Amino acid sequence: MLIIPAIDLKKGDIVRLYKGRFDKVSYYDVEIEKLVKEYLKAGAKRLHIVLLYGAKKGEIGKEELEKIRKILEIRKINNREDCEIQLGGGIREKTQIDSFFNLGINYLIIGTAFLIPLALSEGYSLQDIKFFYQRSGKNFDFEKEVPNFELMEWLDSSVKEKIIISVDYYKDEVALSGWEVTIPLKPSFVIKKFLERGFKRFLITSIESDGTLEGIDLNNLNRIMKEIYDCKEKIKEIIVAGGISKEEDLILLNSLKHKPTGVVIGKALYQKKLNLEDVIKKYQNI
Repeated sequence: MLIIPAIDLKKGDIVRLYKGRFDKVSYYDVEIEKLVKEYLKAGAKRLHIVLLYGAKKGEIGKEELEKIRKILEIRKINNREDCEIQLGGGIREKTQIDSFFNLGINYLIIGTAFLIPLALSEGYSLQDIKFFYQRSGKNFDFEKEVPNFELMEWLDSSVKEKIIISVDYYKDEVALSGWEVTIPLKPSFVIKKFLERGFKRFLITSIESDGTLEGIDLNNLNRIMKEIYDCKEKIKEIIVAGGISKEEDLILLNSLKHKPTGVVIGKALYQKKLNLEDVIKKYQNI
């Protein structure tokens, strides 16, 4: 099981949100250079980078781009280009996808730009989508959220191989637009539909657990994994996130009959609840 440390960026700051809420932010007084070096030295084989304002507003700012370049530079200087980087937050356009891959990002995490077209293809109308946004207290700007409606169709198989579909869930609905909006599509249904479209990598996040340090959402994760078991031969990666707080959470994930291929850990590392080097040695290869 791949152990993936997370770095969440809000403009130039390293932060963690509580259940994805932008009004409950924990700031961490740590230099990104120091943190990345620490993760590389601990033996991380992949880093998880999230641009929070990008996820919320669909815009990626200069400060975030500078931090991404810095992370790539640190990776190169430390001769750890074998450590992959998965990046998400506000990626909506083909030009962004091309640009990030050209920079050296290994995988891109995409949610909103794909989920809205999927919902429309499954029978929901634009008015329905607008309603889902309104009930969450957010305006729906179609051009901003989905600037390239045919984006999925524009990607060939080699690019799809490097895309991780973000399946963030609250109860039995999936979330988008920085987790501020939910739509009534089941996580397992979404995964199966994207598999039909040629995508093979998925990141499943429990919004209710994320940033809480209260443990993983074991029952729902177990149910989702069971529901997609019949598609296991098509899936290359199922990464889970949300609530990892202690070693017992990793033991529980490994005990699942249909266990994930990777796990993202954020706040537990920042607050020294877990030692990255130790958990990599214990759980990365089992």
